[in-house]
Amino acid sequence: MKKVVYSVYRTGKSDSKISGIGYVTEKDLITACIGQNGKPYIRVFEDCIDDCNAVGEEQIEFKALFKELKEIRVEVKNSFGESKGYDTKEVELYYNIWFKYARCCIQSYLTQSTLPILFRLPQS
Repeated sequence: MKKVVYSVYRTGKSDSKISGIGYVTEKDLITACIGQNGKPYIRVFEDCIDDCNAVGEEQIEFKALFKELKEIRVEVKNSFGESKGYDTKEVELYYNIWFKYARCCIQSYLTQSTLPILFRLPQS
């Protein structure tokens, strides 16, 4: 696993963006996120690294358009609006993924105000 600075932008009906410091394996991008209820969780973008293309000749910055298929449960209603149960549907989600290896850009990404938070440095 290698440390990276990343940005993931989801396009579609509800656009959203997450960015920060994560990890890249041979096939996956692993990110730490905070949910709407405030609880932290790990988000893995599986098999997205194969789709990434290098930006520039240095091979330290990459980007891709990544498509993910996700199954969701949808309530089925009859013509009177009464519930008939649930059905599953596949939804395509599209993400613009960008990352850069941290060894090259960690100093430009971090500021003095974020260092104590990220590395839990004691306050003086």
